[in-house]
Amino acid sequence: MSELWAIVEVMGHAQYAGRVSEYSELGVPLVRVEIPETDGQPAFEKLLGGSAIFRITPCTEEAARQAAKSLRVRPLSMVALPSAAPAPARDKPSWLEYDGDDELFPES
Repeated sequence: MSELWAIVEVMGHAQYAGRVSEYSELGVPLVRVEIPETDGQPAFEKLLGGSAIFRITPCTEEAARQAAKSLRVRPLSMVALPSAAPAPARDKPSWLEYDGDDELFPES
């Protein structure tokens, strides 16, 4: 396969622009899109399953690089959610009050 630069559109309206090639290291045929470095964004790659691809538009390297700048796709970054704060203590409703006079579970 000769070098192919393209804009790849996938289901979910995501678009990637870069050098496209076949990838089958995982035992499943995939499409590799090598997104080039742009202003403030490092180069990265995406591996896409064929069934997720909606359209591939071949173009020149220059057009793909320009599209990569305008698409501003970000590489995956690991994000940790902040730990949940404990729920605030709630006052018990008056009907749950127990005065301790009655036995809740009398022994038989």
